[in-house]
Amino acid sequence: MKEEKKSFAAMARRHKAIIFLLSFLIILAAIRVEARMPERADRLNRAFFRQLLTDTGQILSAPSRWGKNDWLTFSLSLTASLAWWPVDSSIHDWISDSHHPALTSVSNFFSGAAHPLSLIGTISLGYLAGELAGSSSIRQTFLLSAESLLITELVVQAGKISIGRARPYTLEGSSSFHPFTLKGDWQSFPSGHSSAAWALASTLSSRTEKQYLQVLFYSLATGVSLSRLILDKHFASDVVASSLLGFYIGRKIGHKASQPAKKGDRLSVSFSILPGLMSVNFNYQL
Repeated sequence: MKEEKKSFAAMARRHKAIIFLLSFLIILAAIRVEARMPERADRLNRAFFRQLLTDTGQILSAPSRWGKNDWLTFSLSLTASLAWWPVDSSIHDWISDSHHPALTSVSNFFSGAAHPLSLIGTISLGYLAGELAGSSSIRQTFLLSAESLLITELVVQAGKISIGRARPYTLEGSSSFHPFTLKGDWQSFPSGHSSAAWALASTLSSRTEKQYLQVLFYSLATGVSLSRLILDKHFASDVVASSLLGFYIGRKIGHKASQPAKKGDRLSVSFSILPGLMSVNFNYQL
């Protein structure tokens, strides 16, 4: 009888040892799976900043990977922008002579709304709304908007400094350039307000299927672009080229994030250990 009790106790110890060993191995396996799963870039976390750096590098180096369609789009955009250059001065003179003071007030409103600080405030409020609503989609939308704005601003500032085009109000003409300058009077191209407004509008539009919202976003961006002409801050060719620049960057960021996740990114593992019970749960989202 005693031998049977000893044998049963030994068997129980072996069973506990096996359960402990299996539990330990499952914990390690779960940790390894979780380590391979990227964080979702829907908050200000490491995943978002990694995504920001990756997307910035990809956009800046994109021309090296362009195909025929990409070069065709670029050529058409460049042509559309340069087509305004011969009439830049004429448009500037016409606006200066004909616009109404009330139009200036409206333009100040649109221009102020597209100031980088104003856009950052708008994006921050949108992100906060996503947090309060517990919506991952809203948070991600406004983080993508911030990403588009940052990348666009980087390209814009590099262009302003390196190109150095004189602003219309300097009366130097549309063909006056002062490369590699930090002087604001010689930073007409690109238009920061126009490119930022179109980058934000393009990103937001790519995140919704509601056409009335898309029309609203692009209408507001158009208002910003026109305001920069009316306020004598940029030439027409500056505004057209900058609007196209912001549009393409915003669309690239928004559409890339809308792509479905890879299968390997949708696997999750959980486990639970209770006295005498051990379970492992695998979840795969379609």
